[in-house]
Amino acid sequence: MSEPESTYPQFPPGFWRRVVLHPDKGWIGGAIEDDMHHFRIRFDHSDGVIVAARSSALRHPWTGCGGAPGHIVERLTGDSLAEVAGRDPKEHCTHLFDLAVLMAAHAGDTAPLVFDMRVADAADGRTTATLHCNGEERLRLNLDGTVIAAPEPYAGLDLKQVSRWKHDLDAETAELMVMLRRAVYVSSARQYMGKMPAGMHGAQSPLARHAPCYNYRAPVVEETISLYETQDFSESGLEPLESLDPLRDFAAL
Repeated sequence: MSEPESTYPQFPPGFWRRVVLHPDKGWIGGAIEDDMHHFRIRFDHSDGVIVAARSSALRHPWTGCGGAPGHIVERLTGDSLAEVAGRDPKEHCTHLFDLAVLMAAHAGDTAPLVFDMRVADAADGRTTATLHCNGEERLRLNLDGTVIAAPEPYAGLDLKQVSRWKHDLDAETAELMVMLRRAVYVSSARQYMGKMPAGMHGAQSPLARHAPCYNYRAPVVEETISLYETQDFSESGLEPLESLDPLRDFAAL
């Protein structure tokens, strides 16, 4: 028998990530913003190939992250859209890479997409995570740690192992589940908001030994310093990407 919904915290307060994809004729723009990050990318593409790319980092937790847009642009320009997802994610900023994979998958779309992922601040290891697409709720997960407690189709599955079981889902649900899994993972950083000292060197971070992304890989990790400019969207009255004007802002990259 499943436990009542009331035993799982609800948003707000919590983590709010928004992703905007804006496909147009011959190009697609993508933007992502949450409590700790704000990145944008534009791909110009022809015959399934990225012929030009531009990117910017508007807000990020480490100085080294500022070099990630140029890094991903250099390496993806000339790639086919189909090749993007096959790149080594650890070579890039996690959030830029996730955004690039989504953009490549949706470059042929004819309408914009707005994804909102919200993760309630956990209590006793439990939380509720939701994903909306263009305002429609598509996923709602009760989580005990990283294990899905409800709804029933996914109960017992561990989000940490989503790469193992996503292939049992239809392609669209698998894409959404991967997006929500990332939001759940990043949401844990809220516990450090206001506590992480600015000026910490990258090598002092516990993540440095795992080198999970561009910021923590040599030689960047040797120079990167923490910034931790954060924004709590859940209780501020502000929304992620609320000032984004896709035609203006992606043209300006």
